[in-house]
Amino acid sequence: MKWIESPDGYCRFCFLAKKKNGNAVYRNKCRRVLRPLFFGMVPSIKKPVWAMVVVTVSASEMSPECLRESALKIFHKMEWDGPADVAKG
Repeated sequence: MKWIESPDGYCRFCFLAKKKNGNAVYRNKCRRVLRPLFFGMVPSIKKPVWAMVVVTVSASEMSPECLRESALKIFHKMEWDGPADVAKG
């Protein structure tokens, strides 16, 4: 994940899954899993950011649980402590 502090005070997220990792169905599924996790964390973010989340896991290795675990690692690294129901997805 790459990020900068938000110049306009709003959180914005971009989810990037490249074609070499899988087909359109896979890429859209990644976005559908990650989007509610990240937007659910917005109320607990102290400093708004613009962030780009890059999915590097190939379709053969990906599962929704794997993406959730990766997102939780990012939240911990960024010190975003959110509601417990976000983690359950």
